[in-house]
Amino acid sequence: MGLTTQSLTSFLSATTSACPLGYSTTSKQPKLAAPSSTTSLNLVSTRVRCSLKDEQSRSSFLMDRRDMLMGLGGLYGATGGMLAANADPLVPPDLDDKSACVRATENNIETKCPGTDLLNCCPEYQGKPVTVKNYDFPRTTLRVRKPAQKVANDPVYMNKYKMAVHKMKGLPDDHPWNYYQQAKVHCAFCNDAYHQENGVPLQVHNSWIFLPWHRYYLHFYERILGKLINDETFALPYWNFDIKEGMTMPTIFLDKTSSIYNERRDMDHYPPVLLDYKYAYTDGDSGLEGDDLVQENLEYLRKAFKMGLPLPELFMGDRVRAGEVADATKSLGQLEAIHNGVHFWVGPKESPHIDMGSFATAARDSIFFCLHSNVDRLWDFYRRRRNYCIEFNDDDWLNSTFVFYDENKEIVKVQVKDSLDINNFCYTYEVSPAPWLDAVPKKKLKTKPKGQLVQVKEFGSEPRALDSVIRVLLTRPKKSRSKEEKEDQSEVLLIEGIEVTDSKEARFDVYVDAPIDSDRAGPDKGDFVGSFVRLPEAVKAMKEKVKKGQFKLGLTGALEENEIEDAEKIVLTLVPRVGNVTIGGVSILLFNNDVSCPYG
Repeated sequence: MGLTTQSLTSFLSATTSACPLGYSTTSKQPKLAAPSSTTSLNLVSTRVRCSLKDEQSRSSFLMDRRDMLMGLGGLYGATGGMLAANADPLVPPDLDDKSACVRATENNIETKCPGTDLLNCCPEYQGKPVTVKNYDFPRTTLRVRKPAQKVANDPVYMNKYKMAVHKMKGLPDDHPWNYYQQAKVHCAFCNDAYHQENGVPLQVHNSWIFLPWHRYYLHFYERILGKLINDETFALPYWNFDIKEGMTMPTIFLDKTSSIYNERRDMDHYPPVLLDYKYAYTDGDSGLEGDDLVQENLEYLRKAFKMGLPLPELFMGDRVRAGEVADATKSLGQLEAIHNGVHFWVGPKESPHIDMGSFATAARDSIFFCLHSNVDRLWDFYRRRRNYCIEFNDDDWLNSTFVFYDENKEIVKVQVKDSLDINNFCYTYEVSPAPWLDAVPKKKLKTKPKGQLVQVKEFGSEPRALDSVIRVLLTRPKKSRSKEEKEDQSEVLLIEGIEVTDSKEARFDVYVDAPIDSDRAGPDKGDFVGSFVRLPEAVKAMKEKVKKGQFKLGLTGALEENEIEDAEKIVLTLVPRVGNVTIGGVSILLFNNDVSCPYG
């Protein structure tokens, strides 16, 4: 027997309200019947051990992973010899010390909802004697993550998914598997609840930690859901927003009677409205519709991949080592920037943007895990394009360690280096088209600029408020670089001294073009190369003197595609979208590429 409309409607009305302060984790759910034997789901046609040796027994619709062998054959040696040894990897918080975890902070929520329990994110076991074990990866049936729009037509799967979440919400409030306790995991590691030994917040966004940490978070969440319904084949769906057919909010999350429904979303963005990667709250969307918007989104994603293949930090985020502040000094990667834009688009327009519009509350919406499943899939795409070379040949990345509460009710520790092969986790993704990966960009026709030309000057030595469009002239380190020079080094735009003055959400878009008559520009902004996108930050960042942020974008591809490589200078245009942002300076530098990794 499946979920009943009456029982779920009753449950939902007890746990949601128009006021964010009305969040309750104590309301008990009605008992639901477990799925009958006729609703069991086989996601793969044959039960197999999760191993590279089992390729012959896998279903034909799964992603072919034979080319992974190239990357695994020399996992450490293939990326340029000895690993870097800085000996400053991130380490997990001290769970035995109750004071090691404090109330989380988030500026919008603190301002709009003072005293709310939404920011009490420390786990129930914090400060109690605990045993932390090394995680033993499961050797189980391969789990297959499928597109959200496909599982929408599979009532057997949907019944199981809703049942698993329903059971998770019905667990005791202090149970580590409880739905809201699981959401607190994200809050604690993203909003200053945990701190490092020197007092610096432990942050898993805005750096090279973002993708590995969230891969583990999804894994344990998925395994717990499967445990609750006694189905080791259960897999989360993924929101494949990188194709036209998946570029609307997944309908599986819109049924108000469902355990995976959340009322705190922007209902103006319900289907058939298309997702806009460049959405910003106060400035709205890009102004495009239909196929034009689809193409604009896919171009954004294509450029993020192209600039990031030779230089992983542009795709994944900056390096962060023990004792450093990720959200104050580091540059986020463009995959995370796109992901942040989806958070904007799903969450409500009104501040404090609970749930999806804040890292402190985002995981309280089941759509969060569907979004992150696709982000994880895109990371796997990226790794495949790089022949599974290690992105950062650095011990401080590979040995960074996290702790989670696993599907066996044990606290376990895991490391980044073990996250690089998804076969360790026994899951894969059902193939979904990705034509944007090899798309050839449409060349812009060069026409005489219409409208008045304006003189463009250098940025200057003083910080500037980004309260209107800023256009500046930038000198390149070298023009007309050879193919070999481009293979060795990427041309990178560096924006420094970034300060979001009120620590709220912020976004600005970046464009480049060649000047006209050496120092003039027309009304056209030029070619879009990427966006700085931040969700609200912790209040603590406002109260303490911290270093200002920076942001990096690759320019090599954009200069090639727009045939402006022979220009000594370029026009940089910064377009504010939302937030109070100050910029300290801009420059163009050459960064050494990862020449040890063959990509394509």
